Formats: sequence, structure tokens, C-alpha cells
Amino acid sequence: MPVNVSLGYSKLKLVLSNGVDDNGKELKKTKTYANIKPTTTDEDVYAIADALISLQKNAVLQVGRLDEKEITQA
Repeated sequence: MPVNVSLGYSKLKLVLSNGVDDNGKELKKTKTYANIKPTTTDEDVYAIADALISLQKNAVLQVGRLDEKEITQA
């Protein structure tokens, strides 16, 4: 079955260290920034993340990009 795919907005996701629990397991906190245009390059998204990292008090463990797609039947 053929389908049509439309790109939606992307999101920037930062995973931050939030200390450790009583068992020594690392606690993580996630911050997500929405409404990034789908045409934005990965390099530009990382540059945005790099600027935001300098504003965080906790260490950043991971930078991610979440892309949304709408799939409809053709």
C-alpha cells in the first residue's frame, strides 16, 4: 500500500545528569525544546544544543533530535 510522508517539526532533546540515587545509579533529567523546523540541519541543531549546554547547571549526557512524520495513505 503506497503512503505519503510529510515532515513535521523536530524537537531537541537534552539528557542531563541529576545526581545518583542511594544505590549509585545515575539519575537523569530530560529537557525537550520543540518547534524546530524539519529543514534545519543536524549541524545547526547541535549548534543550538551547544549554546543551551552552556546554560545548564547539570552535566549534559546526551543530545538528541526527535523528528515527527505524518504518514497518510496515498
